[in-house]
Amino acid sequence: MGLMKTIDLIPVSDRVYMVNSPTEGRFPMAFSFLVLGTDTRALIDTGCGPEALRHVRDEYGVDIVINSHCHPDHVSGNHLFAGKELLVPQQRVEEVGAIHRLARRLVGPDQAVMDAWEYFVRQSLGMRDYEPTQTFQNGETLDFGGISLQAIHTPGHLDDHYCFLEPKQNILFTFDIDLTVFGPFYGNPESDISRLKNSLNNIMAIKPRVVASSHRLPVRENIQDEIDTFAAKISRNEERVAAVMTIPRSLEEICDLKPIFGKYIHGLETIYSFFERCMVQKHLEHMQTEGKIQFGEGKFLLNQSPGYP
Repeated sequence: MGLMKTIDLIPVSDRVYMVNSPTEGRFPMAFSFLVLGTDTRALIDTGCGPEALRHVRDEYGVDIVINSHCHPDHVSGNHLFAGKELLVPQQRVEEVGAIHRLARRLVGPDQAVMDAWEYFVRQSLGMRDYEPTQTFQNGETLDFGGISLQAIHTPGHLDDHYCFLEPKQNILFTFDIDLTVFGPFYGNPESDISRLKNSLNNIMAIKPRVVASSHRLPVRENIQDEIDTFAAKISRNEERVAAVMTIPRSLEEICDLKPIFGKYIHGLETIYSFFERCMVQKHLEHMQTEGKIQFGEGKFLLNQSPGYP
């Protein structure tokens, strides 16, 4: 219990603790995970805020940092561990580390959006450039002594999104497959709805006993139902997009109605508008492929019998 006295740590197991953030895991921050192996002490993700990160770094002797994927709320504190080993996913590793590279990858190519994103991650999250030292890949086992984690590639949210399985206790760390009410996020250019659905199916097949994610306290009951409910938000989003196409509308007109987000966080309108557009476009592409909508003269229109409730 001594671990709990100086910093807000939430037990996941006897060797893994969630490091709380000032937002209690809510975006634009996230929980980090402290892994206390007998040989190695690891920190997975660094988006819980600089004060908590400094406590963990200085009081618990972190040997190595691991990123589950490259979103800012998971990597913003990497620079506070300069000189430590930093493991990042193998996928698209050449596009991480420098903020300008991440801006182009995650919100490019419009310069105004990239500038707004870069200002936000620097000023609000305190993010700085960082230098990965190693990569990991799908199926790799990371052994910390007394506890090991298996890396499971779960793309769709991002190309480089990973989960980690602790097989002895069947605990699955799912990071941004977070089982929150908000639902899956696929608002970056590389995000992919089909790949995300496959990743959710793969997680379901594991039948984990505990799910610990980056934006919610550990889930220990009704896990399969929770995953189903989370996945169903994708169909809910598509239905919301379809609902505004009962008359012909352009992409811009659809996005102006904010069918997915409803409202944007004050001060982040430029960034959220970009995310909305990405997600709407992905649904429009999917609906066109399935013949649920028609497109002509720059407008989208729902077909008479699209198959929605």
